[in-house]
Amino acid sequence: MRRMISRKVLQATAAAIFVAASTLTNAYAEETVKVVTVIDGFQSPESVLTVGDRRFVSNIGKALDPMSKDGDGFISEVSADGKIVTLRAFPPAGETLDAPKGMAAVGGRLYVADIDRVVGFDLTSGARVFEQRLPGEEPALANDLVATADGQLLLTDSLRNAVYRLDPKAGSIAELASGIPGANGIIVEPQSGRVLVAGIGKNFGGGDIFAIDESGKASRLEHSPHGLFDGLATLPDGRLAVSDWKAVDRPVPGALILFSVNGAPTGEIRLERDIHGPADFTVDGAAGTLWIPATRDNQVVIVRPGG
Repeated sequence: MRRMISRKVLQATAAAIFVAASTLTNAYAEETVKVVTVIDGFQSPESVLTVGDRRFVSNIGKALDPMSKDGDGFISEVSADGKIVTLRAFPPAGETLDAPKGMAAVGGRLYVADIDRVVGFDLTSGARVFEQRLPGEEPALANDLVATADGQLLLTDSLRNAVYRLDPKAGSIAELASGIPGANGIIVEPQSGRVLVAGIGKNFGGGDIFAIDESGKASRLEHSPHGLFDGLATLPDGRLAVSDWKAVDRPVPGALILFSVNGAPTGEIRLERDIHGPADFTVDGAAGTLWIPATRDNQVVIVRPGG
């Protein structure tokens, strides 16, 4: 007989993303970067996405509960100079989001991962125009999204340790890769086209960086760093970076870990001010800045890294 798991246990497990301590011991160089702007007023911000000249921030909600279907999640729109344009830009009236996290944009639509589904909104009208549930009955924690060159979406699931490929036009979804403990942040490298995934780890206790090959096989990078990883990005100068919560309880600040193509850590970016819970950050290539959601601080911090 299939063993049933209570919702309380599931929520406690998922919340471990945000409450389990993880420490990364490293002996490589630290780089302190200048904070350009700090934007206040969010509610557990988890992800930042730039779409043309528009910028969006997903908010899990007032309570930092990544699996609560309470309808209090939303997406904010902010300006290039770091001001909130519309706190609750999405969803529109009559629609709800529960705990929105990673986002991606394809064909004039904004897609967001929301626990066990992906929801899409028209960027012009604001209307909800898409919804795709994850397959299967087992608990899910849809976490991050990235768009591919052919208009597909890749979605991580931190509870199922998997990555899905979603075709918004066809409305189809299928597992692409598995075996990535706590699969979280995901990117497609702009030059190589390689898919990289940051794992939070088994029981969300610390994970590694994985690469997915063309056959869908996921392999840990040979010299991967280890930490409480969240977002992934390629920096303006071509370096790879992953955000590391390090620990959730203050006063331990998070950081960005720099690593090479084989995963070897090459440095660590620390901000000139403490940031707690650095999550799914994005790169503003035109401005040469990073937009980092500080989930536990209810802020988005804009920084300018060095070369």
